[in-house]
Amino acid sequence: MDSRAKNILLMHFVILIFGFTGILGKLITIEAIPLVFWRTLIGGGAIYVWLKVRRKVSKKSTSDLLKMGGIGLLVAIHWITFFASIKISNVSVALTMLATSPMFIGFLEPLIFKRKIDWRELTVAGVVLVGVGTIFSFDTTYHEGMILGIISAFFASLFATFNGVLIKTHDASNISLVELLSASAAIFILLFFTGEVNGDLFVLSGQDWFWITILALVATSFAFIAFTSVMKVLTPFTTSVAINLEPIYSIILAVIIFGDEEIMGTRFYIGASIIICAVMLNTILKRQT
Repeated sequence: MDSRAKNILLMHFVILIFGFTGILGKLITIEAIPLVFWRTLIGGGAIYVWLKVRRKVSKKSTSDLLKMGGIGLLVAIHWITFFASIKISNVSVALTMLATSPMFIGFLEPLIFKRKIDWRELTVAGVVLVGVGTIFSFDTTYHEGMILGIISAFFASLFATFNGVLIKTHDASNISLVELLSASAAIFILLFFTGEVNGDLFVLSGQDWFWITILALVATSFAFIAFTSVMKVLTPFTTSVAINLEPIYSIILAVIIFGDEEIMGTRFYIGASIIICAVMLNTILKRQT
């Protein structure tokens, strides 16, 4: 097997791990905010150790630290709303709504980089909204989860857009190090002022500690480092098309693991298919730009 084939297999394995993130969020019994606190703290700590051993921790200016820290806050909000969406709805709903983030990026990039909005992005956004509307109309049970999922997608798009600027001048691992630890620090301060820094934050069940460790080390630190290495070999188009498969992988995994509670109505799958196809079309259209 040649190097490219190995990297393609690794890429899909990592995307499968990304898709498993939603499953882990459902398996972990603690609430979304402490869950994200432990994910960012352990994940950021693991990346620090990895960089320190390799002597790759870079010096950063105060300005850069503030920028990375600010993006870390966006990461915290994105993950908190994502896991909250899972806990009040299910994995399928949360991941499908998260798939709308490219639609937001299509509107945010022109504002931030001061370029004209592409008509193709407007078309894709319109199709995505049709998909969301189709899902929204099928069952009122999941409306709150859908709204939180869309909020999560919006903050994911903010994170991706601003990170796209930083990645041009900084190492991706060092950026993630600061962002994750900033997110954990911000969440700790929030928990402190809301009186939730107590025994409940630290005394978790053995099962929760196990799944949180898997989430932080495998689905955060390892997955990020592996995906970064893959991106150095494969083209951005190849990786961006593949990452669009994450909701599909996650929905299939959720049905296999959780069974009937993850099986949705026909209208949901029609809407989800519209959203995922629109996002993949968006990737292909950008390739042709």
